[in-house]
Amino acid sequence: MQIKTQQYVSTLVAAMAIMVITATLFYSMVQADKAIIRSNLASSIVAGGISRLRLVAFEYIVNRPERAKVQWLQRHASLTKLLNQDIFPEPDEKALIIDLKENHQYMKETFDALVALDAQPKNSLQARMLGQEVEQRLVTQVMMMTQDSVTKGARLVRLTDSRSLEAQRRTTWLVMMLAGVIGLIIAVNFFTAKRRILMPIEILKRGAKAFASGEFQFRTDLKINNELGELSQTFDQMAARLAQTMAALEHKSASLQEANKELESFSYSVSHDLRAPLRGIDGWSLALLEDYGAQLDQTARDYIDRIRFDTQRMGGLIDDMLQLARVTRSELKRESVDLTALANEICERIKKARSGQTIAFNIAPGLRADGDARLLEIALTNLLDNACKFSSTRNIAHVVFGTTVAEEPGTGVSGEVFFVGDNGVGFDMAHTQRLFGAFQRMHAASQFPGTGIGLATVQRVMLRHGGRVWASSRVDQGAIFYFKLTSTRLPVDAPPSPALTADKDAA
Repeated sequence: MQIKTQQYVSTLVAAMAIMVITATLFYSMVQADKAIIRSNLASSIVAGGISRLRLVAFEYIVNRPERAKVQWLQRHASLTKLLNQDIFPEPDEKALIIDLKENHQYMKETFDALVALDAQPKNSLQARMLGQEVEQRLVTQVMMMTQDSVTKGARLVRLTDSRSLEAQRRTTWLVMMLAGVIGLIIAVNFFTAKRRILMPIEILKRGAKAFASGEFQFRTDLKINNELGELSQTFDQMAARLAQTMAALEHKSASLQEANKELESFSYSVSHDLRAPLRGIDGWSLALLEDYGAQLDQTARDYIDRIRFDTQRMGGLIDDMLQLARVTRSELKRESVDLTALANEICERIKKARSGQTIAFNIAPGLRADGDARLLEIALTNLLDNACKFSSTRNIAHVVFGTTVAEEPGTGVSGEVFFVGDNGVGFDMAHTQRLFGAFQRMHAASQFPGTGIGLATVQRVMLRHGGRVWASSRVDQGAIFYFKLTSTRLPVDAPPSPALTADKDAA
């Protein structure tokens, strides 16, 4: 039998058993609940009705207070409501309820007669004697009827309690029987699944481990008429083909490594050969300006300046492309890196390179991470230099590097991450999808020069470390670039996320 068919049959049998068990258990619990409700009502009739009515009647007989009469009438009405609830199906219970109703009604008539007798004037001795005799009879009848009601109520309580206990016992035995049936079904399914599913899966698991360790001669040899048997046959056939394929893969791997070495050599040669003519164009253009600049008009000198600018930009573009390629292919050497010290060194270089710009760096202390120091230096250089470049329009460029708690886009997971923030011109988040693409620019090159490779390089570095980089910004309100690495270690006293805005003086 196929596993699919076997599971369908097992599921159908289990579903039918569960339906029968549920219906039987539900019916038993309903009967038990009804029995408990009847028992509670019987207890309420005796304790909350008859006994309280008896106490009030006794108080009225002894002291004749008006309050007792009012309470007796109220409790009589309350007991009437309890007796009128038709929830006693058994004949003996119904008979007791009928007797209690009749007794209750006759008790009302007797009590009313007693109250009426108290209200009659007794002017003569004979009238008083006659009234006392009638009163004694009425009192005797009230007490006898009350006692009779208590006796019948107690009997009703005993009957309902016994039936409630019997219903609970039936429910308990039924639950135990149903538990045994469920256990039997589970045991049958378990042993069937173990023989036809679990044991074959264990053999296939051993085969997968053998393949992982390079033992391609392993065979399952399972003879089972189900999907696992078919999978076993396919597994054995795959093992035979895999042994043949591994030799071809090893040969192709060696060829690929040789091709990569040739590609690296070609990239170096191309970059070197491209740089030489660019340097020649730039040098001869400079010589032309120096030797014949006085003979040229302003337009010609502008043309030559543009030629020099574009050749220098082409040289920088080649360098950035080579750096991007090296970041992608270079071997990753993880170590504990002091990011605070690394960032301070980078900031000093940026200050020297941008001596005409006023920059205020705020580098958090104690920042460390596990990663490749060389690649992390490349990423931080790009992020910090970009922050200074796009804040160059401010009177004072504020650049912050630290840690904060942020939510990673697309995951909804919050955690501590590194960030580089500035108070620069920012950008429109509607175009953030092309922010980390190569040669993608968010601003005009004439305003903020660059090759458009820096953020693509940062993203490659983060991906090499198993991390991620993303940004948050508003136009003219600065930008924050967040990044995280695997196995990142953050300081305890990390500063909060900065509230970066445009320089007030510039505004």
